[in-house]
Formats: sequence, C-alpha cells, structure tokens
Amino acid sequence: MIRDIRRPYFRNLLLAITGVFAFGVYVGEPILLLLIAVSGYLAWQLFQQSRLISWLEQGAKSEPPDSKGLWGMVFDHLYSEQRRRKKQVRHYQNVINRVQNSTEALRDGVILLDHHGALQWWNQSAADLLKLQPRDEGQLLINLVREPAFQKFYQNREVRESIRIDNPAFPDRTLDVSMTIYGKGERLLLIRDTTRMTQLEQMRQDFVANASHELKTPLTVLKGYLESILDFSDDLPAPLRRALGSMNGQTQRMENLVNDLLVLTRLDVEVRESVRQRIDIGALLNGIADDARALSSERNHNITVRLDSDKGLQGDPSELRSAISNLVYNAVNYSPDGSDIELHWHDSPQGGYISIRDNGIGIDPRHIPRLTERFYRVDPGRSSERGGTGLGLAIVKHILHHHQGRLDVASVPGRGSVFTCCLPAERLLPAANTGSRVLPPI
Repeated sequence: MIRDIRRPYFRNLLLAITGVFAFGVYVGEPILLLLIAVSGYLAWQLFQQSRLISWLEQGAKSEPPDSKGLWGMVFDHLYSEQRRRKKQVRHYQNVINRVQNSTEALRDGVILLDHHGALQWWNQSAADLLKLQPRDEGQLLINLVREPAFQKFYQNREVRESIRIDNPAFPDRTLDVSMTIYGKGERLLLIRDTTRMTQLEQMRQDFVANASHELKTPLTVLKGYLESILDFSDDLPAPLRRALGSMNGQTQRMENLVNDLLVLTRLDVEVRESVRQRIDIGALLNGIADDARALSSERNHNITVRLDSDKGLQGDPSELRSAISNLVYNAVNYSPDGSDIELHWHDSPQGGYISIRDNGIGIDPRHIPRLTERFYRVDPGRSSERGGTGLGLAIVKHILHHHQGRLDVASVPGRGSVFTCCLPAERLLPAANTGSRVLPPI
C-alpha cells in the first residue's frame, strides 16, 4: 500500500514559498526571489517528467527512477503496479503452460479455431492424426477436411453429437470429431481415432448378419416340419402334443428374433437418408390401429386415433409403419384389458409428433434411458411371456434416426406411458388431396 503524503507535501511547499517571499521582503527583492524559486521548482518538475517519459519509452521493464516527494510517491506506485503485473503475468503463464502441457499429453487431438474457422493451435496428437504442419496455422480447417458430412457438421451452430468420418490424412482410418462453439464463434474440436472401434463394430455387424442368415434356413425347416406334424396332433398323445406345441412356439419366437436381428443389421449398415415419400399419417395410423384391434381381440382395448394436424410427412412408409407398430403392439401387450390406447398426430413449428398413449403398467424412470438398448428388458419374465425379442425399441430408435428424429418417453408407474416419435420440421408437408408421390431429397 502506497503512503499518501500529499497533505504534508503541500503544507511544506506553502511554508517554503512563504519563507522565500518573507526573505525577499527582507532583502528588498520579494518578486525576484519568488520567480527564482518558482522557476527552480518548475525545472525540477520538468526533470522528473523527463525521467518518467524516458523510463516509459524504454518499455518500463526496469525499476522506475528513484525520487522523493510527490514524484517519489508516483514512482513507488508505478513500481508496486509493475511488480503486481509481473506476478499476474507469471501466474497466467504458468496456468497456460500447465494447460498446454496437459493438452499435449492427451491421446486425443485438440484443435482451436478462430471465429473464421482458421487453425489457431493444436496439440501433437492432432498433428499426428491429421498430418498438420506449422505452416498450416491460419488455414481454414474446412479446406483441409473436405468430406461433405464434416462440412455439414461444421456449419451446425448447435452441435450436440459427434460425427464419425474417414481420416483425410490416412484413408484406412476413421475419426470421431466433436465440436464446442464458444466466445464469438470460436470452435474447439476434439478428435479421436476410432479405427479399432469401427473395425470391432463392423465385425459385430458381420457376425450378427451372418449368424442370422445361417439360422434362418434351419429354423424355417424346423418350423415347417413342426407345423406338418401338428396338423396330425389329434392322433398324438397329449404330452407329445404339448411338447410339440411348446417347440413350435419357441421356434416362432426364435424366428422373430432372427428377423429383428436382420432388420437391425440392415438399419445399422444403411447410412443413406430414408426414402422421402409423401405419407398420409391419418391412413397410416388408422391402418395400424385396425391391426392393433385384431391383436387385442378378446382383451377389448379401446384403441383410438386422434388427428390434430392435416399435414403430411416425408419418409419411408414401411419403416415408419414398422416403428409405430412396434410401439402400438407394446401398448397392447402391456396394458390391462379394456384400457384406452390413443394414437395421436400433431405438429408444431419444431416438427411433427406421433404419440402412443396407454394406461398400462408404466415404467420406472430409472429404466427409461436404457429402453432402446438391444435386449434390455424392464421385466425379463413378463417380456418373455409376451413373446418379445427385446429389439423392438432398438429398431424404433434406428428408424427414427434414419428420419433425423428421436424417441421421447414419458411414463408414470401404474398410470401408463407416452411414447412420442419426434420428427423434424423439414419433413412436414402441407395438406394435400393427391395420392402418394416420391419427392426429391431436400
């Protein structure tokens, strides 16, 4: 803290001027002596200013000049600020060094872009993954990574998920890129080599596809023979009929499982956008409701369709029918006899929504985040009794992903659930009286 000496300084200055003036009166030249004193004081002030300017011109790197009085207080204050600033600079430099050292130690690549998208800084891992050189500083990243999927990902202002792309520097490798936008449009990219994970995923897909295809033929043969034998079940002993009936049921369940696995495999490997065909949502939901009533049969569910929008939808009719049917059939299977099930279509500026509401057993909130995982069951025993494969909601998720949509689930145990297929606004179409027609991709 700087000691303030202004009051005693001005008091002493006033006493000095008074003394000089009194001495001048005594010798008979008060004005002359006063002018000499003021001139000397002004020369001293100019000298101190000159010292300060010279110190500033030198960059203020050394200690400020030593002095007394008010100028001494000024120089002491400058010296104190200089020390404080140097301490701050050292602290910030240490923080920056620690951040850079820790970032350099990451196995994932980190890239900083300015608001124009030009490369500002990257760590060694990013340089190794993309073969970046010092001369690349200031280059636009989109000029180095020209893949259309990445270009579209980069232009997205609200990025929530990462993207997997082929490595432009190593064509046989893949990258997972996530992006954070901050400040005035600057971007931070995190890049990870996912070649091994991609290979394992491909191996899994190939194994599931091959195993499903290999199982399909023997299951078809087995099921055919069982059905032929059961045609003569009246001539068979009761225990044998029960055993053959159980075998036939389990064979049918296995066939359903294989078919669902084949569907999931197809949805996994298809990276193209779904067919963009006009879909009459009213006709689609009414058709699914009729099938659900047939499935409900003697259970007497009250299945209704509510249409609060006359807009159409762009999509793949067979895929969307499969997704919505899965949700409706789940509602039939897990709702009490005679309860209500509603299929609801409505829209908003954000998109279109197909909701399936039931008054069933409901789902505990802790299960909801995992519902779309393959083979995940809230109640394994009950699901097995219903003949489910554990893949229905996974299929729904993949189909909606093909349509750039998502599945929202809201449920209260004991009061029912609402499964909502949320589709983007770009897939909505104005109401039309014409039949189905294929529309060009947007």
